Amino acid sequence: MELKEVIFNMGDAYRSIALTVKVKEGSAEIKQVFINDVRVHEWQTDKKVIFRGEESRIILRYAWVMRETYVIKIVTTDDQVVEFRVKAPEEKTFIFMKVNNVSVIEDRNSLRVRVGFSAEGKGVDSFQALLFTYLSFNQTSKIIYVFFDERYMLNESLKRARAIIDLLVSYNFSVVKVNYSLLEELARNKPECILIVVNPLKDFSGRKVENVLPAPLIDPDGDGLIRDDSKYGKSLLYDWMREGGLILVTVGSVEPYKRIIYKDGSYRYAKDSFNLLDAHIMLTDANGIESILGGSMFIGDYSPTRITGTLGLNYRESKMAFNKNSLENYGLNYYGYGDYKITAENIVLNLTLPVFIRVGRGGWLSLGDEEDWLKPEEIAHDILMLMVHAVWDSDWIPYGWYWDSGTTYYRSGGIINVNGTVETELIPKNLMKDKIVIRLVGLAFSEDLKIGMRIEEIVEYSIVT
Repeated sequence: MELKEVIFNMGDAYRSIALTVKVKEGSAEIKQVFINDVRVHEWQTDKKVIFRGEESRIILRYAWVMRETYVIKIVTTDDQVVEFRVKAPEEKTFIFMKVNNVSVIEDRNSLRVRVGFSAEGKGVDSFQALLFTYLSFNQTSKIIYVFFDERYMLNESLKRARAIIDLLVSYNFSVVKVNYSLLEELARNKPECILIVVNPLKDFSGRKVENVLPAPLIDPDGDGLIRDDSKYGKSLLYDWMREGGLILVTVGSVEPYKRIIYKDGSYRYAKDSFNLLDAHIMLTDANGIESILGGSMFIGDYSPTRITGTLGLNYRESKMAFNKNSLENYGLNYYGYGDYKITAENIVLNLTLPVFIRVGRGGWLSLGDEEDWLKPEEIAHDILMLMVHAVWDSDWIPYGWYWDSGTTYYRSGGIINVNGTVETELIPKNLMKDKIVIRLVGLAFSEDLKIGMRIEEIVEYSIVT
């Protein structure tokens, strides 16, 4: 028996390998097929008994991987074994998506946005369509800087930062790793960008240091004071967010300014951050006694919101979260990505996490202060989805996290060919203006090549409120 042809096929449901074999002498009856010594249970042939000079086509249902080599063994009824070694090709991957129609369905004082779309792709194993709605949206495509320096970061933080970088790069985001020296330059220039800092860090002796930032970000003159260098009496990071459009992303701490780590690896407490839970003073527009943080070494009962499900964000075990009542008392413009509630005697804390708080042209995205609850890959996933949402580029619908999004998800055998719909929840009309910006984002991923693809379409739709 000889192999005449092998074709590796992709489909919308599964992958397969098609073999064409020919018997030169005598006859052969196929009994079993193995790939890499594992029996293939789902296979079919147009001719189970093959006589001399005849050919037979065998189709094997098998989840092959691009660029991998496979040993295929065909066993006959007389226990003869024929072995072939074949290599799967690398297929060109692509994804295409378009909005086919948009409809707004009214229900008394609310409306629902529904989008019909089509998508085609090859070489991808999954496709997710995400629908976001905003009052306005102006995409800025900021460069993402991630602090990454083995001299100042513990292994757990390095793993998190590496996972974040790898996943963002795989989806073609512009990501730059910055060590301490490059961070000094970045902090001097203050470009409009996204900066991700992962806690905890470590000092020169390798000891764990929590709630800490490198000195270039908050204390470049090394005097231990972080408010004296700020134009607004808060922090240099606040100034950078407000005037320079910085999006500060903090992982592992809700008060990252409490300690300062210097270039020699030494650290000290911030001498002018002596109040407990004073993040509102250092990193937001608020001033006052009331803290925007709340919790009791836990953050209570969890209620995922619409955006939580759309983005697939993880549940968090954090010591502290952000108090929605306090945020609103200060008039801070924020977007919450998950609700938590603590109920005790005469006290109800309505908390949210993660959260984005607008600060001038930029803002602060906090993912909380959990330590080992989430795996590095889970944190990276959440940051990827938050980058995709890019709420900082928008004027969002007030309390939109309850209504303003939707998603649908598809798995495939390498071929995507779908016509689908995705819709929001019912959105109160009194929160709307005369138009709504509809943004459809498609995310595709090739498990073979470990690469992701992003595609999107934005539509403006006029509404009657």
